Amino acid sequence: MSRSKKIIAFMGGMIDEEKNCYFIRAMEQQCRKNGYLMIVFGFSETTFSDQDRNNCEMKLIQMAGLLDLKAIIMHLEFIKNDYLIEAFKNLAREKGIPIVAMERNTPDCLNISMRYKNGFEEMVRHVVEFHGCRKVNMMAGLQGDHFSDIRIEAYKTVLQENGIPIEEKRIGYGDFWDRPARAATRKFLEDGDVPEAIVCANDNMAIAVSDELQKLGYKVPEDVIVTGFDGVNKCLFKQPSISTVAPDYMKEAYQIIEMIKYNEGNPLAEGHDKVDFHLRLRGSCGCNRSWDTLSSENIKNLSEYYDDVNWAVTSVNSLFSQAAILETLTDLSKSIEETLWLWKRDFQFAAVYSDILRPEIEDLGPGKYTPFFCYRDGEATGIGQPYNEDVFFPDFESFIESGNIHVMIVKLLHSGNRIFGYMVEGAEDTNDRDVRRCEEFGMFISSAINIVAANRNLIRMHREIAEASLKDYLTGIFNRRGFFNELERIITMASSKDMYLTVFSIDMDGLKRINDDFGHADGDFAIQCMAEAIHHVASRNGISARYGGDEFACAMITENPIYLSADTFRSRVAAYLAGRSDVADKDYVITASVGSAMARIDEKLDIEKLIKEADDAMYEDKRLKNSRK
Repeated sequence: MSRSKKIIAFMGGMIDEEKNCYFIRAMEQQCRKNGYLMIVFGFSETTFSDQDRNNCEMKLIQMAGLLDLKAIIMHLEFIKNDYLIEAFKNLAREKGIPIVAMERNTPDCLNISMRYKNGFEEMVRHVVEFHGCRKVNMMAGLQGDHFSDIRIEAYKTVLQENGIPIEEKRIGYGDFWDRPARAATRKFLEDGDVPEAIVCANDNMAIAVSDELQKLGYKVPEDVIVTGFDGVNKCLFKQPSISTVAPDYMKEAYQIIEMIKYNEGNPLAEGHDKVDFHLRLRGSCGCNRSWDTLSSENIKNLSEYYDDVNWAVTSVNSLFSQAAILETLTDLSKSIEETLWLWKRDFQFAAVYSDILRPEIEDLGPGKYTPFFCYRDGEATGIGQPYNEDVFFPDFESFIESGNIHVMIVKLLHSGNRIFGYMVEGAEDTNDRDVRRCEEFGMFISSAINIVAANRNLIRMHREIAEASLKDYLTGIFNRRGFFNELERIITMASSKDMYLTVFSIDMDGLKRINDDFGHADGDFAIQCMAEAIHHVASRNGISARYGGDEFACAMITENPIYLSADTFRSRVAAYLAGRSDVADKDYVITASVGSAMARIDEKLDIEKLIKEADDAMYEDKRLKNSRK
């Protein structure tokens, strides 16, 4: 059966950035029109070129390799890791499909990029030529960054065209972010040379610059004009609203789909296309336009967005507090299953490595991955049946054919370089809040799994430490402390009342001679054999212990009185040892002196007195044996 939707892989970093959200929404519309499904692979480590090639991010590329892809798109404004880029290109070559490189001219690729220089020039020209500003400062991004340098070049071009001297002191670096931009703004004003305008290389810095100027007592735009770049939505919600330059995302998405359609099946396809920007003139330059101002619909959307964020944060905190005290991942899965509706997704699926769950679920069955939770068709389910790693997720093919989802997002569940599994989400109409919820949910699930797995390991370690403190290191049976703890527990059980307790005191014969004549390894062997024999005799209805050295004890609880003489107990131990060929081959015999005492389990029971009676009987047995020699 041929698939009606053709699959495109989008390789992106920081996918919850507003620019990426706009692009994903635009691509969704184009995919719906043209019969494509775009699967977004959200990479976390995107900027370090010296990372290990076995970095966990490579797992996403392996997952993409499972799909019948028709094209790959890589967004190189956010992914700058050369080995990741080469891995994308290798995958495209293996699949025999074209690869589209966004925002960075890349050989052997279909290239598409925004006309950043032209767009920024248009804004600077508006400030210089329309508003007549001559003292124009620039808030650049990171020093040495390609996208920042392009905008600096555009700034200088417009100044030169208008006969304005270029002064390096008028260029500050805000690192594309809030705090550095505020610091650079204050530095601009240190010598009292207040600029007429500050053109910023992105909107985040423009918002910070406008806020900082107003904080310092300057009016925007009356005293200083401020402009941004990128066209992010929050520019509308500032006072004054920020003039900016917005990319034409719908045109970009249209051109990418056309490139893919035209070059389908051609892994060697090359070419280059450009996308324009559009001015969005607003209050921060004094050019409010009626069609580009805050509307009642904008305010409604912002209110809903705020309510959703506030509600999600409260809910996540509640879930996180639950996760912090959970001891098993099975319980975590149930907790998530009960609260999946918090994120309002049409489809959610998460899987973990089966080996993570096997310590809790012994009969889990084969398969590298196990579904951890799923939300589909309004129904939430928890841990499912394991499946092999050559499956993207169970029932993937029928799911994408039957639904109206055209964008899916994939995130790794991981902590550092430790991968737990992955998650996939999809909605019929994706908005920027959906994308951010996916990022938030992925981080929450990853952290929750990490915490619960740590809790589980901690509990196991505590149990092992507790057991080790109660067990004899050489024989594995109880030590003195463990013996008395377990004996106390047993005799205080309601079911033990009015039953009979028989205590045996056991002392190995001739251990010193074995050590002296045959060595301590044989001495340890003899001790271990004696412990196993005593444990065998006592295992059905009793407990055994090694006090230390050659001293042992055991206790049995029975419904009726039992009278095991020293000879009887000794004969049962001897019979067990005689059945072992490794004992029979030794040039020495392993025997013991034994004493016993019995009492009814009631309020009159005196454990110390009972044990002393058994000890006395053991010493008498040893004396009699020695007297016969």
